[in-house]
Amino acid sequence: MILLAGIQPIPVWAAADPETDRILEYLTAQVPEIREMARKNPQHRLVLSVESKPDPQAANRAERDFYQVYVGFVIQDGASGHRSRWATFLVHKDRNEILWANYLTGNSYISLADWKQYIYQAPAEGVNDWACLPYLRVGPIQTYSTLADLEKYFGADQLARRTVYGAEGAEKFDTTVVFPGTPNELIVFWRDNKYGSAPASVSIRKEGAEWRTAYGIRIGTDLAKLNEINGRPFSFYGFSWDYGGIVTGKWDGGVMSSMPGVHLVLRATRELPREYYGDRKVRSDSEELLPDGAMVRRIDVQLR
Repeated sequence: MILLAGIQPIPVWAAADPETDRILEYLTAQVPEIREMARKNPQHRLVLSVESKPDPQAANRAERDFYQVYVGFVIQDGASGHRSRWATFLVHKDRNEILWANYLTGNSYISLADWKQYIYQAPAEGVNDWACLPYLRVGPIQTYSTLADLEKYFGADQLARRTVYGAEGAEKFDTTVVFPGTPNELIVFWRDNKYGSAPASVSIRKEGAEWRTAYGIRIGTDLAKLNEINGRPFSFYGFSWDYGGIVTGKWDGGVMSSMPGVHLVLRATRELPREYYGDRKVRSDSEELLPDGAMVRRIDVQLR
């Protein structure tokens, strides 16, 4: 554990074990915002502690490859004070990657670069930066936004009400479409299908959309790029049926498995052999598909 006095420029802590020390040194070096928080709050002590270590037997990438590090304050309110968490970071055992843990939901993480750009220095309220961050926000749309908020953010003339049917037509949803009929069209699905209440998810389906997820995924991102982002091949369903092109949620344990609230659907960009169609699993490292035989045609982002 690190107890970091608010005015100290360099962290000093009692020795734990050498590897834990190296992990915490790497984190504080890569995230200078930790020292910044200490300087801004000299009346409190900043605390860093390793909450869990990598478990080689774990199926979940976050648990298997990362140290989970608590970053927070000891609030001096009398006696020994109490702790208040500021952030949780995951530090890779090889000290080559840091993730920020989404505080609104479990097992959802984004890269340190995306945390710095879209969370730590978030845009002013109502500003649209086109960022799609699961369980947090999509542009200015927050997890608690109402229809009135959307009208304020985008203008009532940029919204339309539309019925959208689910796979196999089994369900229908009363949705709001932002920027209807444009490349940036965004479909908002409401919580419990109660129109205008609070968003449950959004869907992006138009070519040329400016919306992008963490790691820069957009409509049109090709298969080779997805493999690169994920750090390993993954599986998805064959094309040309109701569930065609859906990427399986676990991403074969790759980087994208740390973002369970982002769901991608792919499409074929050219005619392919029969084994790439229908109710079957397809591998993203298939030679006939690479580099761009398939690309993202739909992005769904959970907000609840």
